Amino acid sequence: MTYAGEPGGTGPGEYRDELEIDLLGRRVRILEISREVSTTMPIYPGHVGVAYWPHVTHEQARQRLPDDSGFKGYAVRGMVASEHVSTHVDSIWHFNPDRPDLTIDRVPWEHLITPAAWCDVSDVAPRTHITRDRMRRALDEAEVELRPGMTLLYHTGAGELWAEPLRFVAEYPGLDREASAWLLDQGIVNLGTDAVSTDNPADLYYPNHRTHAERLVIHTEMVNNITRIPRHSEFWVAFFPLRLVGGTGSPARALALWEVDDA
Repeated sequence: MTYAGEPGGTGPGEYRDELEIDLLGRRVRILEISREVSTTMPIYPGHVGVAYWPHVTHEQARQRLPDDSGFKGYAVRGMVASEHVSTHVDSIWHFNPDRPDLTIDRVPWEHLITPAAWCDVSDVAPRTHITRDRMRRALDEAEVELRPGMTLLYHTGAGELWAEPLRFVAEYPGLDREASAWLLDQGIVNLGTDAVSTDNPADLYYPNHRTHAERLVIHTEMVNNITRIPRHSEFWVAFFPLRLVGGTGSPARALALWEVDDA
């Protein structure tokens, strides 16, 4: 048997978005809950899309090498993108111009790696509001009790439109002012949705962004695979935004993690 790193090895192996690993002495299931970053993915209206180009090719790099070098060169791509593409964390600075100190590189880890819960509000019609009563009912149905320091993920069903970019960025519900305030009253430190925004696209007053701006709480958009998390609570999430100095947000790799039952 050969291993990654050995001569003749097979490399790091095939990518899987869900697998079991040993972590800190426990058997843990991990699920990727972030989206890919590509030139064809949906982009929020008015934001910069993603562009890649070959900056240095393997062939170009080899021109700098000695003739007897066994190295086959290196490749580097350039890229342009908004800070708010794909699965991304919004910093406070994104929606609160009075707090330029609260940029994405200053978000504390304890607001990015937290206990979590999720609920389903996919029955709420696109371009309407998710009310406090509907959110409370969704949490009751999921038997979720929010606690300070948690992240709440809510599933709108908009993620199913990912392959239809124009519909994905236009057909989803958003939290109203009352629901947004009530959730933050429970002490959550991050709020995630599968939609392109936490706000109803038909409401240009941005009630959720406004509430998070006032309360100084981050949120995360375009979270993937929420409904594949097999429990509504008793799991953790981990978001890894880039440390973009002064950033209003950043794309992030993200995981949901839960301990595997002994049964």
